[in-house]
Amino acid sequence: MKFFYSYWRADYTSVAQKHFPTAHIISLIIIAFLIYLTYILKYKLKDDKKEKIYSYILGTTLIVNQVSLYYWYIDNSLLTLRECLPLYLCRLSIILCILMIITKSHNIFDIVYFWGLGGAGIALFFNDTSIYTFPHYVFIQFFICHGGIVISIFFMMFVHNYTPNLTSLKRTFKWTIIYFIITIPTNYLLKSNYSYLRCKPNFPLLNQIPTNPFVYVPLFIICINILFVLLYLPFYKTTKTKN
Repeated sequence: MKFFYSYWRADYTSVAQKHFPTAHIISLIIIAFLIYLTYILKYKLKDDKKEKIYSYILGTTLIVNQVSLYYWYIDNSLLTLRECLPLYLCRLSIILCILMIITKSHNIFDIVYFWGLGGAGIALFFNDTSIYTFPHYVFIQFFICHGGIVISIFFMMFVHNYTPNLTSLKRTFKWTIIYFIITIPTNYLLKSNYSYLRCKPNFPLLNQIPTNPFVYVPLFIICINILFVLLYLPFYKTTKTKN
């Protein structure tokens, strides 16, 4: 029990590790395998009964994972407005993924495709795993959360044939603007850093960007929107032909 608790508490002390440690790479491989498994089973999963079972397992995993995170915050006396509001794009994406899986809403997919793949994709590859290393709870929760977002999106694409279109991109731009209008003032009011819209994260690709928030934040927002456009490009010709 004492061993388990040492990997649960927030004051866990880890040993400094190199970028992309073995546990990080294995986690990415597992997520990639589950996506591939969803792809090769897509025709079987089109069966209503099997689709419902898969949806139930995926949705329940996401719900339990998020509930456990807030229990961890409470148990470690870390439940604060500065950290625990659902204002990270990935936390919003988790909520939307759960609703998408339950309702099979294409409108929700339109947003989650960009927010989820953009936010969770970057987080999975460039997350700083040196603070809470494997097998700490936070490490495991992080990869289940972000991996679950990506798997949910590909599930809807492979099994339900959902794809983004130009309207999806426009809708995402609109909701992203609304998100910025809410989150940026909230960050300054609470001195929080939701979605890194107040302070620059420890992210190698951003090392050359000035730390001044009046420079960094606008550039960061531009980069996010460019990423959304790049995520849309694979479907540009397809949606153009349909139109």
